[in-house]
Amino acid sequence: MPSIFNRFIKVLGVVLLVGIVATPLANASFTDVSATNPNYSAINSLVESGILEGYEDSSFKPDQEVNRAEALKIVLMGMGVTIGTDATSTFTDVPAMEWYAKYVATAVSLGIVNGYEDNTFKPEQTVNRAEAIKMLTLAGSVSVNNPSESPFLDVAVSSWYAPYAFYAKNFNIEPAQTDGLWHGEETISRANLSEMVYREQIVKSSGSAFTESTNWLRTDFPTVDISMKIPFNWGVKQEGVGAVFLLDSANNQMSLLTPYENGGTLLMTRYGNPNGKTANELFASIKASTNFETDQPTIGGFDTLVLYHQNDVYYREWYIMLPNNSLVNLLAMHGDGAYSPYLEQSFISIVNSIEFDESVSGMTIDEIVENLREAIQVDGTGSDMMSLLTDWELFETDAIGVGTGPVDYYYSPSANITIKYERSYDVILNIMEGKTSSF
Repeated sequence: MPSIFNRFIKVLGVVLLVGIVATPLANASFTDVSATNPNYSAINSLVESGILEGYEDSSFKPDQEVNRAEALKIVLMGMGVTIGTDATSTFTDVPAMEWYAKYVATAVSLGIVNGYEDNTFKPEQTVNRAEAIKMLTLAGSVSVNNPSESPFLDVAVSSWYAPYAFYAKNFNIEPAQTDGLWHGEETISRANLSEMVYREQIVKSSGSAFTESTNWLRTDFPTVDISMKIPFNWGVKQEGVGAVFLLDSANNQMSLLTPYENGGTLLMTRYGNPNGKTANELFASIKASTNFETDQPTIGGFDTLVLYHQNDVYYREWYIMLPNNSLVNLLAMHGDGAYSPYLEQSFISIVNSIEFDESVSGMTIDEIVENLREAIQVDGTGSDMMSLLTDWELFETDAIGVGTGPVDYYYSPSANITIKYERSYDVILNIMEGKTSSF
């Protein structure tokens, strides 16, 4: 297959003339927050707004737990609350000279937080999910209602935080975890709180629930000529029969072909349509040989046939006619656990994001690696060429680097290669087989 690298260089030359180069990987501000981090967009948005800051070593520490003082500052600033100048309070453990004193005083005056019976605030105490959501809704002046039923299986209607959990679910501020439960008692991290605040900002601006797929990364599936947006932390198989999957780790699921309680898989294959039949002809043939209930919508502007099992809502197929006259079949299956409604919605969002991707049509993993090797030492091309694979894992960073910026080491399980990438010049320095930083 002809290399796409030369075509890419020609396009790049035009782009450079107008001074615009797309470098998503190079835009990460912190050594420990790459573009593949689920909270990347949220963190960057709050940093740009001056709500969050990193550390002197250029890290963000996304997994670090958040205490009450830190959470209060992030929530108040994120919701645009005017911070008072009076830093005095009656709490014995909040001296007026502490950096967080004015945030505590402001939050108490607005009824957002309270102290404890011993007249302390406990600023260093960590914050759990339920507490964080209550802080956020009160700081955002959100009206919550007592739910008539449990919003999550582990949130009783009678619990003090049920109204806040109900709001978090309905507006997708903080959905269920992958076991289908909410875990209100779970301590939250800096990244987790960043995502909550970011989503609430968007909800308040739009008046609608946050769209889960907003920041999902687009993934190419060369063997079926399409690309789709995939949820963070889901597995991806791009060669042969393509697949997108979430394994039920709590139940030790190892195979993506068997739906476990809270696991699911989307398989994809392509029919070349050698006889050049129309979509209607192909769909009529499929309908004639199935007992499924059927529907024929349009997805992404492409004629689509959707098949549902009559007695099983956990099995669905899509047949999508592409512009190259081939037919892509996507088969979704998942278990019936507490997380199944979220899996169902994820599959629909994934399929609805489908795009025909002629530029990488038919590329194998070996061909993609060949194109990546051609980009070695070519400044300004690294991130775009790396986008040919979407399962990169950032596992090490040299903060000093070899030039003017940090050097990252990314590993791709599907290609079994490691790329040494320099941010400042957006360049692939080298490629080695396996997972290694010994270049």
